[in-house]
Amino acid sequence: MLPQIWDLLTAFRLVFVLAGVAAWLFVGWYAAPWFGARFEAATSGYVRWMQGQFDRMFLQIPASWCVAAIVGSVLAFGTAGWFLTTGIPYTPWGYHVIRVMVIGVLIVGPFGLPVGYQLPRYVVETMWDNRIARFEDQLLDALAFMSNGLKSGLSLLQAMDMVREELPDPISQEFALMLNEQRLGVPLEDALLALEKRIGTEDIQIIVTSINILRQSGGNLSETFDTVAHTIRERKKVQGRIQSLTAQGIAQGVIIVFMPFVLAFILWMMDPQLISRLWTTWLGWVFIFVMLTLQAVGAWMIKRIVKVQV
Repeated sequence: MLPQIWDLLTAFRLVFVLAGVAAWLFVGWYAAPWFGARFEAATSGYVRWMQGQFDRMFLQIPASWCVAAIVGSVLAFGTAGWFLTTGIPYTPWGYHVIRVMVIGVLIVGPFGLPVGYQLPRYVVETMWDNRIARFEDQLLDALAFMSNGLKSGLSLLQAMDMVREELPDPISQEFALMLNEQRLGVPLEDALLALEKRIGTEDIQIIVTSINILRQSGGNLSETFDTVAHTIRERKKVQGRIQSLTAQGIAQGVIIVFMPFVLAFILWMMDPQLISRLWTTWLGWVFIFVMLTLQAVGAWMIKRIVKVQV
């Protein structure tokens, strides 16, 4: 008995699907190394930068973890963009284009925005800024230790070693690295300049310059440390006053930026059908695009206004 035509069509479709899957697996098997090499070439500088920053923070993070962080961030924001654009009204000319554009923006992170590809960079930079802030907070204690050590008869290296032993990280790590370089034969002036290059703040630049000049020309280092500590302390007072004066502007900026999202959530809780028109109609998506653009411009302007350099 001959099989029914539906059974033949079903078998043909099944064979066609299996052939397609096999073809994709075959192509993927040979194309994966090429795509992997291209991705590694595109992100090698990014990964080297991340590892360099982690080395400066005395953290041993393997390159595979850096790559995993970049890939995970890209996939997470790409998936979020895919979910966020599911409510776009279907049209044959713009549905897929808009979805690809939104997902691409969330993945690439235009203008350096901390999304997708740029989020790991933002996290590492924040970690470094926090480390520098802790280092600067410890500088006053380090100057007091070195000044008192010099007054009690210790040498400069002994006073620095006392800072390494008594104070916590990160200043203990930085002074330990500087002293290890000096013990390995690097001149103290060069070790201090390397410390200045690693930290890169004005306070450490003043300290290093003062030490190198006084070691060559002669002078009272303990009094210089006291003077530098007084200068840093007064500047921190000015910075604190400026931060207190600009705190109101920063709070207003945060409220203005988050207010539309909070209001949208409240309206969604009250009437989901009404607010859903924002992401189910083209006019709503136009409003969302205009709102996000104005929000970004307003946040940038507020940040520029309240940021004061001392």
